[in-house]
Amino acid sequence: MNPYNYIKEATDPDKTFLSLCSGVGLEFQFLQTPHITAVDLSPEYIEVLKTNYPKVEAVQMDALEYLKSCDDNSFDVISIIDGIEHMPKEAGLELIQEMKRVCKEKILSFTPQGPGEDGFLKNEPHNAWGVEGADHYQIHLSGWTAEELQEFGLEPILHANDVSQHGEPYTALMYGWTKDV
Repeated sequence: MNPYNYIKEATDPDKTFLSLCSGVGLEFQFLQTPHITAVDLSPEYIEVLKTNYPKVEAVQMDALEYLKSCDDNSFDVISIIDGIEHMPKEAGLELIQEMKRVCKEKILSFTPQGPGEDGFLKNEPHNAWGVEGADHYQIHLSGWTAEELQEFGLEPILHANDVSQHGEPYTALMYGWTKDV
C-alpha cells in the first residue's frame, strides 16, 4: 500500500502542497508540484529533508502551531502521512479542524489503526529512515479508528492490512477530505 500515489494524483504543477509531520520527505519524489512546504518538529528530519530536497520550504515547527499561523485557504493540498498518531488525541482533533480551515481543496491523511479497542499501534524507537537522535518523535501518542476519522469529516479512501516493522498486524487507514466549493 502506497499512500504517495494518492498524493501524486491530488497535485499538479500549479498547486501548492503542505506536508505536515513530513519526516524526511519521502512523498516529495511523487509530487507533481514544485510548490512544497514541509513542516516537522524534528530538527534531524528537517536537516535530511533540506539536503535531499533543497527547493522545498522546510519549517521546523509543531504542525498544529504552524497551521494556526496560516491564513484561511493557504494551501491547495495538505497531507499528513503517518503523523497524527504521534500527537495526543486532543491535538489531533484540533489539527483536523485547522487543516480544513487552511486547505483550499483537499486533505489526505494516512495513519495506522492498530489492534485493540483504542486503535493504538505500538511504535518503539528504531532510528526511522536511518536518522539517529529523533526516536522520541516516533512514539505513538494516540490511536485513530475509521469511525473517528469519518466522525470528524474525513472520507475513506483505502483500508489495507499490513504488518508493522515490529511485527504487529494493523490496518492502514487512508482518508481524505475535499472542500466544498
